[in-house]
Amino acid sequence: MSEQPFPPPSDDGLPPPHPTPYGQPPSAPPPPGYGQAPPYGRQGYGDQQGYGQPPPGYGAPGGQSYDPRWGYGPPGVPQGPGTQVTSEETTWALMSYIGTLLAGFIAPLVIYFVKRRESAFVRFHAAQSLNYMLTILIHVLAVLLVAVPLAIGFDHPAFLILLVPVYLVDGLGQWVFLILGAVKAGKGQYYRFPTFFCFRMVR
Repeated sequence: MSEQPFPPPSDDGLPPPHPTPYGQPPSAPPPPGYGQAPPYGRQGYGDQQGYGQPPPGYGAPGGQSYDPRWGYGPPGVPQGPGTQVTSEETTWALMSYIGTLLAGFIAPLVIYFVKRRESAFVRFHAAQSLNYMLTILIHVLAVLLVAVPLAIGFDHPAFLILLVPVYLVDGLGQWVFLILGAVKAGKGQYYRFPTFFCFRMVR
């Protein structure tokens, strides 16, 4: 048995590949392409397992990616549209609307901070109910900033009548949208309020 001489060291200081692969006798010829790196950007090391890609089952269930149009939660929240919602989640989401009708913004605020990291479904409805109350407050304040200076400047309270349309629209919308949101939440469904009545501030 004759021994094959080792190839000289390479210029980069790294040891060269052995002329024969590990586990084969020295007399056996090396397989084609042994000791050569695969071309950059082509099939090579790790490509068989999807190198650079998330493993199977990682991310949103059902192959769905995070869609900010549907939820307020971050991608790490393990739920999204089309996933199965438990009865406990529907109860919490329903109470975020019912609690708003009974106690104002306190109910959705508490539910949001308690359940925001546990359920994307509850977070969506609690944040939406909270955003709705904040939007109503913005509507009223915007009209007050216009009506009050006019009433003071002209020394006449008639300009405060501008609050009447805001009160009627938001008062009617409060019952319509909150009840409709409660019905959808009770069925385990997502429902988005119109943007004019619900600015997306809390997510």
